[in-house]
Amino acid sequence: MTADIAFIGGRGLFSNYGGVENAIREITLQLAEKQILINVYGVNNEIDSIFELPQNVKRISIYSWIYQFLGQHGLIFFAVLLAIFKHRPRLVIIFASGPCIFTPILRLGGLKVITSLRAIDSERDKWGVVSRQILRLGEYCAWKFPHQFTVNSLEMFKLFKTKRKDIVYIANGAKAATQGNDPILKHLNVKPFQYFLFAARLDPVKRLDKLLEAHSLLPDTMRLPLIVAGGHVKDPAYERTIQALANDRVFFTGHISQDQLNPLMHNCRAFILPSILEGMSNSLLSAMASKRPVIAADVPANRDVIKAETDALFTADDINELSIKMFKLAADPEYCTDLGNRLHKVTEAHYSWKKTASQFYQLAKPLIKNTNKYDNS
Repeated sequence: MTADIAFIGGRGLFSNYGGVENAIREITLQLAEKQILINVYGVNNEIDSIFELPQNVKRISIYSWIYQFLGQHGLIFFAVLLAIFKHRPRLVIIFASGPCIFTPILRLGGLKVITSLRAIDSERDKWGVVSRQILRLGEYCAWKFPHQFTVNSLEMFKLFKTKRKDIVYIANGAKAATQGNDPILKHLNVKPFQYFLFAARLDPVKRLDKLLEAHSLLPDTMRLPLIVAGGHVKDPAYERTIQALANDRVFFTGHISQDQLNPLMHNCRAFILPSILEGMSNSLLSAMASKRPVIAADVPANRDVIKAETDALFTADDINELSIKMFKLAADPEYCTDLGNRLHKVTEAHYSWKKTASQFYQLAKPLIKNTNKYDNS
């Protein structure tokens, strides 16, 4: 049967690679309750965790060799071709700057499209001139050609409002980390609430190097272990830099599954996000929803997420200020509990995946109105 909605842009429903994959998964599972048919495109072997899919959700798996040899754009292009020439969904929701470059092709193929930018990816440090221009073209296509254009941060909303007046801001939801299995804590030889956590791709824009420097400035008695959960270092020089900066209390896990990340997030003393380029960080929201204290770089996207709780911010790239804030969290458990509770209240008031999915559904309803399974909710 023809899908009502197809999601393109991530590596698959079972992938824990990054924010795009997490957002597509959570939105899909919420939309499935609407009894519409949903396809999600991804790589066939990208499986970090397995869960039972609703009957009305279908994985469209693309050969892993396409991603291996042609990269992300090759993967997305193949998904676009399948959508146009084989599956013909009533609506495609396409996520992120790079994938959005294919929006005009989807439109020329006669499909309806909603785009969703998750960050200004062209501003990431790692890109060369050609890659940066491709991402800028993707960002242009994201607002210029779809039936509906969405962003997940107020910063982007303000930026693109001058280009497209009907832009829609849809915030991410927040999902608390579950306790899960904790063998990974034993494997890393860390105790609950006695370590800091960084969880992100090891990308220069995430500023892990700054965090490692700040961590090294802590006095020995307050230098809690720092767990670095993330992989996919594409810059060999940057990898050498972070390895050189790491002290003997830094533990690199590499890329890990959601089932492994959950207990690490649930049990950390604090979650640290020094990144200077974000849309709306799912990891930041998960930490807040889990009542964990947070220290995040004071950039517009992070400031918008934490609202008035500015104790959770530090001046971006200021190593000394970051170290001072880490010291306070290491030295004062009561302060940690208080900050974590305050941040949890922010997520309760503002961030829900059910609300996020509902907002996408309201945009989708007029575009999929011919489906037999369309409801009036």
